[in-house]
Amino acid sequence: MEILDLSQKAPVDFIRLGSVSLKDVADLSLRPKCVDLQKAGFEEFRYADEEGFIAEIGKQHPDPIRLTPTNEAIQVLALDTSSIELGETDAGLLCAVRGTVVQKDREGYRYTRYGPFIFHITEANKEYLYNGLRQIYFGTNDASPTPNVLWMPGRIRNVLERWLQGQLSQACEDSIILWDGSLTAWTIDSPVALIGELLRAARSGGNVVLAISKKTRFTLSGQRVADLIDDRDAPCLLDLDETIRREYGSYLCFFGRVYAAKFIPSCFSFRLDIDRKVSEEAGIDAVQKLIGNDLVVESYPETLRLAHILSKFSASEVIGMQRLVTENYDIRVVSRPDVRQVLFGPYGGGRSSSVGGEELL
Repeated sequence: MEILDLSQKAPVDFIRLGSVSLKDVADLSLRPKCVDLQKAGFEEFRYADEEGFIAEIGKQHPDPIRLTPTNEAIQVLALDTSSIELGETDAGLLCAVRGTVVQKDREGYRYTRYGPFIFHITEANKEYLYNGLRQIYFGTNDASPTPNVLWMPGRIRNVLERWLQGQLSQACEDSIILWDGSLTAWTIDSPVALIGELLRAARSGGNVVLAISKKTRFTLSGQRVADLIDDRDAPCLLDLDETIRREYGSYLCFFGRVYAAKFIPSCFSFRLDIDRKVSEEAGIDAVQKLIGNDLVVESYPETLRLAHILSKFSASEVIGMQRLVTENYDIRVVSRPDVRQVLFGPYGGGRSSSVGGEELL
């Protein structure tokens, strides 16, 4: 099996636009994000559209579709991206985005990282940055309303993710491609024409795109579907497509057939979308090849798990990027006081000591 080499590909416009944005930081003050070297990473930017939706399936329990792992060799690829705040400036914020592609074949696992790409985002340049990236990578000349500066890192991350998806769709043949999330087009980040073209390009190479989401919540008579899938049925799928489309199809475009998936006996199940224009039989066959070729931990494929982990930023990486910016651009570093310590003194404590006013002791 030929090894796919993506190491020579790079989204050069991310580098160019990032460099242009950093020219604006000269003579500004930077309040770096505080880091804890004992922690593996930071929580990245999220926004409302990523939270998924709740679906009430009804009273009738769908029959599980039993799966048989297939050991026929096939290449599995997964990708994920992340974004992180580096600090605040007088004019906006510094952030970084990064993406990772993980490949699994007979030789084992290998990965390619893209980034980090550092941006200085302000009210003055956010429209130029966002619509510039959309025009280059989405092929659209229509200007889109730009979000709040705090949401911009997530939007830039999304453009990087769509670029990576396009690269895999065009470069791979006869492979399984795993996306993090769903195959639903419902926001400006997931335009219908773009998602359709990405999937069409993947199918033309004999690939099958599967999307796995950790956020969508399904209920059946008020109970989680995960609690209703018997471990004795695993590995299996529950076909939820008709119910989901009946409830949300009037304003969402579902490019994938929607299932609940439980690949091994465990406490977890996930939403699984299979490209709708792949035959149902071929789609289920691809899932069986996935669990026959990839390691599955807690019903989650290892390739996608590694892509997520390798995209995340560690505390030492954040410190390194902060120092890179301060040493290469004329920017002053100022301390950022701890609001809890200022307000509460020795009683400030940690964030884990209480949630919503309820003590955890």
